[in-house]
Amino acid sequence: MTETLRRHGLTATFFVETAHTNYFPPDAMGRYVDLLQAAGQDVQLHLHPSWLSFHNGRLAPGERVTDHCSELSRARLAEVIAAGCEQIRAWTGRRPSGMRTGNFSTSLSVFEAMSDAGLENASNICLAMVPPPEEELRVSGGSHRFAGIRELPVTCFADTGPVGRGKLRPMQITALSADEQISLLQQAHDERRRVVVIVTHPFEYLKKKDFRYRGLKPNRLVQGRLERLCAFLARNDDRFAVVPLAEAARRTETESAPPLKGHALRAALRATANAINDRLL
Repeated sequence: MTETLRRHGLTATFFVETAHTNYFPPDAMGRYVDLLQAAGQDVQLHLHPSWLSFHNGRLAPGERVTDHCSELSRARLAEVIAAGCEQIRAWTGRRPSGMRTGNFSTSLSVFEAMSDAGLENASNICLAMVPPPEEELRVSGGSHRFAGIRELPVTCFADTGPVGRGKLRPMQITALSADEQISLLQQAHDERRRVVVIVTHPFEYLKKKDFRYRGLKPNRLVQGRLERLCAFLARNDDRFAVVPLAEAARRTETESAPPLKGHALRAALRATANAINDRLL
């Protein structure tokens, strides 16, 4: 991911999990943060609170913590966020200004806890994956302000393909063909939308035999999608600016954005390609 981004002169935001330091030593992730910084990428906070079930590498007796930030109390979550910010500062020398919750689990109390902990920006919402409990948070894109936090949700679109017709899908590298990604970006540009958020994860770029990640191989289909998307954005930098979360938040005012609209033929081709790729290890 970093090699592809750097080759095309692009900077992305990497949300780095910190609560896992209750199990792993800090330098386990710290080495990857060093690589991200050396590659000129942005590092912000990510939290999976299930790691709070551990203490010094051992499962705490009788303690099981949810993996959903929205299920923690506001005060407890504010403490965990503050600790995560200090861990990011220890790795990078800078306190993060933004966060993405694990599993896109969020609620109004999550934004309140973020504000209590001194954060400013978020990308917590992905309506296609996890609808928040409050109606006001069920946004499919654009730029919003909740409890003083600038939220840039993952951009979603209405699928018209043979598999997910009528459903919302996220703009996610593994979920869409490069043609679909580019077409949706063109659509957003034509509609004068100010911000598009694309999501991806490192595990999307490899194949494995089992949950222990044995038999690793490159997922060349998904790697190719990232390459094509980055090449398109680099060639069209007069129309699209690829910026980290904080800069995107600074550049945007509150903007509601209905879901983008998918294309049936491109969706059918993507579904076919995904089905073939999934069966080829």
